[in-house]
Amino acid sequence: MTKATYCIIGAGPAGLAVARAFKKANISFELLEKHSNVGGIWDMTNKDSTMYATAHFISSKTLSGFPDFPMPDHYPDYPSRLQVLEYIQNFAQQYRLYQHIQFNSNVLQVNKIKDTEWNVVTADGKTRTYQGVICAPGTNWQPNLPLYEGNFLGDARHSATYRYPAEFNKKRVLIVGGGNAGVDIACDAAEHAQKAFWSIRRGYYIVPKYIFGKPADVFDHEGPRLPMRLTQWIFEKLMNLTVGDLTKLGFPRPDHRILESHPIVNSQILHHAGHGNIAIKPDIKYLDGNQVVFQDGSREDIDLIIYATGYNMPIPYLSPHFIDWKGNRPLQYLGTFTPKQDNLFTVGMLEANSGGYPIFDDIGNMLANYLNDKELRPQKAAAFRKRVETEALDLTAGLNFVKSNRHANYVDGHVYRATVQKVAKQMGWTMFKPDFYKNI
Repeated sequence: MTKATYCIIGAGPAGLAVARAFKKANISFELLEKHSNVGGIWDMTNKDSTMYATAHFISSKTLSGFPDFPMPDHYPDYPSRLQVLEYIQNFAQQYRLYQHIQFNSNVLQVNKIKDTEWNVVTADGKTRTYQGVICAPGTNWQPNLPLYEGNFLGDARHSATYRYPAEFNKKRVLIVGGGNAGVDIACDAAEHAQKAFWSIRRGYYIVPKYIFGKPADVFDHEGPRLPMRLTQWIFEKLMNLTVGDLTKLGFPRPDHRILESHPIVNSQILHHAGHGNIAIKPDIKYLDGNQVVFQDGSREDIDLIIYATGYNMPIPYLSPHFIDWKGNRPLQYLGTFTPKQDNLFTVGMLEANSGGYPIFDDIGNMLANYLNDKELRPQKAAAFRKRVETEALDLTAGLNFVKSNRHANYVDGHVYRATVQKVAKQMGWTMFKPDFYKNI
């Protein structure tokens, strides 16, 4: 396929996965990246990075890598921020993707001219025209800040601004938010702050990074696929056996069943809570000068608040009317295909309870197959578009996810990938097999 030219916006892991798939399928494309190198937020030299120095993957290297490009054997089970960045850059080098990337190209606007013509306007004043656009803006760069009554006289900022544990030295620090960034930063505060507090509005299941000597996701992956209710029952019993009753450490009891919120994978926080290095607090009730008052009526003197309260998920250069949204999450067919618009796609803008890179590769392969069908087998492509516009898929595995903005387009990783394979088989698409990307 040589006539159609597509624009991929964003050279993070999601955009690079699509680029590799397009290269394999001989689809003409350009990749525009606003920064000077690949790696997205993992590169802390990028002014837009929201990464902190102590970050590690919460999924293991065994299940986190791109297909056909495993993470190196010498990496630890849970790679560090620098190792993940190195891996992403090596991926781009291995598949000669750099030659397709235009760096320092900040996209300001994407405009539809007609069904097969989109203009992409960049900050240097250039307008480029493509047959279609693939949006891969990343998901962790626009902070979601909570609002509380009262005024706080200390330093309060989002975790997007946090970089190094030394920022906590000699301070009474409050971390707010129960995601994986929140628990990571809470552990940093526990080790470095004068006094550390962690405020969470609900109870969570804390999954240790190792279960019976194996990384938690490997343990899950190697087990049989059981009915979800049975899986939940087994994991709840397993957590009771290996972690115990967290309310004894001050954690609130979860208001949901296990697997019904994004997994918190961390072993350190239990150590710090058990040793008194950090105090668990409920949600904030109001702010009062140099103090924070909590829902249980307790109050603490605080110097620094870090709001680890997640991120919005916008596409800043695209008018929101092109896509359906739920809250600030895009609602796409298989997380990628836009019911309202053909030739406009998103990648990486969904969350799952599994590693993202294999999912990004699935998406890249789906896109490559569909775009080739549009060029060579238009009737087949039209049949798929009808599915995009009319078919409702349940990718939750029957899980009753917590009713929060974060879970608005959340999927179960196993169900998502199984559904992709099912759709691909029905469409007669060529998907990944071992050595699929050899010699591209």
